[in-house]
Amino acid sequence: MVDLHLHSSASDGTFSPQELVQLAFQLNFRAIAITDHDSVEGVAPALKAQEKYEDLEVVPAVELGSDIEGRDIHFLGYLIDWESSWLKQHLSDLREARFQRAEKMVKRLRELGLELELEEVLALSGEGAVGRAHVARALLKKGQIGSVQEAFDRYLGRLAPAYVEKYAFTPREVINVIKSSGGIAVLAHPGLLKIDDRIPEFIDDGIEGLEVVHSDHLPHQVKHYEKLAEEYGLVATGGSDCHGLGSGRGLMLGSVRMPLSVLEKLKELKSIRIP
Repeated sequence: MVDLHLHSSASDGTFSPQELVQLAFQLNFRAIAITDHDSVEGVAPALKAQEKYEDLEVVPAVELGSDIEGRDIHFLGYLIDWESSWLKQHLSDLREARFQRAEKMVKRLRELGLELELEEVLALSGEGAVGRAHVARALLKKGQIGSVQEAFDRYLGRLAPAYVEKYAFTPREVINVIKSSGGIAVLAHPGLLKIDDRIPEFIDDGIEGLEVVHSDHLPHQVKHYEKLAEEYGLVATGGSDCHGLGSGRGLMLGSVRMPLSVLEKLKELKSIRIP
């Protein structure tokens, strides 16, 4: 079984890449994908950790965000050339934009009377890509709010007073980044997006998969997207979207188990491109 949607401490997850690998092995997974936001820094340590476990494969991947009319649309890139200098420079630029966004959010929170320093947020993100989750956890650690969810509801959600728009590419641009890096582009958690009418457009732009199974997809949504994936000839992928125990959502890893054949289909698509 496989889980193709995991976040490590290289972005906004609470588990290190090594811890994710160890947990996946203990849960009898055959393969996992490290899909950090705007970062591939977790791939190398995960691949290194994988060497201890012969029956577990780590899939190099990334999750990239885009924007349509003010809505976040995320795409997963599987089997990417994660060592590409071009890709790393692109992701470095995105992380710099994330840093500037976090800086503005902290400033707004302070203007609202909350006690928080940017350094406290960066201490939680470490070398990873900083995001709203790190700001929320810093507020929780300071005792300014009672939960991570409260931080989003009161301060960091899209309509909340400390929210700051992030620089975002169009879906076409993000899909092109994934494809130019040799990866397979997949639309992430469509059940949360309510943009089914745009899926044909994304297919024209180059997506080859649809995340059918997700920890936040209800059973009827899974059936719906299974049907859509079949109709459009897309690979039906799935993953837990695990962010770790400190994320406010629980462990998640182990809640979604996809058959190994899903990864094999992605690899088949990848092999077709190679001359």
